[in-house]
Amino acid sequence: MKAKIGTVIFFLAVLTGCGDATQSLQMSSGLAPLSPPPILGIGLDNEGRPIPFGVPPYHTPDTPLGSGPYKAIMETDSTLPEHVIYRPANLGEVDSLGIVAWGNGGCVHAGNRFRSFLTELASHGFLVISAGSMGHVALEVGPQENPFVARPDGPPRPEPGPSIENDPTAPWRTTRSNVEHMREAIDWAIAQNGISESPFYGKIDVEAVGAGGQSCGGGLTTQLASDERLKAIGIFNAGTSLESRFSRARTEEQIDAGKALLDQVHSPTIILTGDEYLDIAYWGGNDTFDYLTDVPVFHAWQEGLGHIGTYGAPNGGSIGRIASDWYSWQLLGDEQAAAMFLGDACILCQEPGWHVQKKNME
Repeated sequence: MKAKIGTVIFFLAVLTGCGDATQSLQMSSGLAPLSPPPILGIGLDNEGRPIPFGVPPYHTPDTPLGSGPYKAIMETDSTLPEHVIYRPANLGEVDSLGIVAWGNGGCVHAGNRFRSFLTELASHGFLVISAGSMGHVALEVGPQENPFVARPDGPPRPEPGPSIENDPTAPWRTTRSNVEHMREAIDWAIAQNGISESPFYGKIDVEAVGAGGQSCGGGLTTQLASDERLKAIGIFNAGTSLESRFSRARTEEQIDAGKALLDQVHSPTIILTGDEYLDIAYWGGNDTFDYLTDVPVFHAWQEGLGHIGTYGAPNGGSIGRIASDWYSWQLLGDEQAAAMFLGDACILCQEPGWHVQKKNME
């Protein structure tokens, strides 16, 4: 009974916000900070784990959000039941939308999982489509717990904590998105541009197509990378490991399969991770950058950034800003956004704690 009461309290906190944390979360206008946001308030998920960025205020799906020029909403469409759509609330304000197909971390099949981050992308002039049907509101806080990173002479893997029965998010944890869901998102978006009854009729730039994903979703993005329609991809807190390292062995077959996937990458690529002690994807991101030689590649990692990133922070935090600039530059030709990445004095190059590598970009 106590566990059930705690779960109810959490959901009420999500629906109503919680004091100073809510006010701080709502004070998120303008450019996102490039350093990790502070913990804005202590909240617990329905399994009793801390939520890294505090309990966010609840917003109905049709509430316009995001720091970009086009406040964006979240919605579903009966013709695309296995996805959630993010788009500018007032389509009349936008002449042309780029397309970004998204895969969630853990391949969690809940399209509202990365709501804060994906709404931010959409607010910059994109039709963003996430794999996964609409999940429970509790999922909208984004990734909640940083995966354990094993390392030589490091602490042992902790024992898993108790799980609360009747977890309403459980179905979304056991159903996984796949690469075909991401491909379906692109197919649907392009088709909508030519359907006169669609609100997106004539509103989509069918040549401005991108994809991205976090962790497992980054792996799906790599699988999708051979799609000739893609003009840019994002591999966030993800990467293809091509070497055996401590506690993570790779067979020759696995390495060859990874290289075969990376050989299909044909569009500009951003790879972004945390550091080697907090992000299990750190070495995979490094290996992916080292292997890619024929396309423009931007690789960055931040000291102190964990695998869970900043996706659950207001407007997706620093990763929300970096990703918005990446797709705005690559898909929409925004030269102001390109300043985040171009030149020795690029914005991210000068940000304390960030480490940047590039190929074929200048």
